[in-house]
Amino acid sequence: MNPIANNVALALSFFICLSFFPSLNAVPDITKTCEQTKHKELCIASFKESYIGRYLPDNAQPDLIASIIIKIVVNNASDVSRNLKTTVLEGPVPLTPEVRAKYGICDHEVVSAMKELDKARTAMESRNHKAEKFNMKAAVTNTENCENELKQVEAQLPDKKQFDEVIMLKNLLENVEDIVKTIK
Repeated sequence: MNPIANNVALALSFFICLSFFPSLNAVPDITKTCEQTKHKELCIASFKESYIGRYLPDNAQPDLIASIIIKIVVNNASDVSRNLKTTVLEGPVPLTPEVRAKYGICDHEVVSAMKELDKARTAMESRNHKAEKFNMKAAVTNTENCENELKQVEAQLPDKKQFDEVIMLKNLLENVEDIVKTIK
């Protein structure tokens, strides 16, 4: 056989062997779990885009999936808070006192949501599902409050990016809340 044929045969054999190992090709129960969330596509995409989410075992249960997505959401919330502070509150664009106050309230709500997420993660680790659900609901409420504050001055916002980030964060939190509800 010539070298090209050998390489093609070797590659073909490799891919055939891979197809017999579902653990290498299977998608964890992420898709199944994300189907139960309000924002399914965002749920799946957040795992695919996350370094952490790509290494879930195939048989990942909802509690593991929820703990991973909480880590993803905490990272996202940290970015949102940092962007609110550095880009808007401390940024070069002058803001009216009303807009500055709304951004400040919004940032406070995002920080509060991060604290609730930490409490939810702690409750999850101790298998206190009632507290876990309570803290997730509180985190969602915090981001809803932030969104509502910015909606009041939406026409005056210097950049809609932060508003979109807050909505994305709220949607991610709603997904975690939906996943947490499935945990017994």
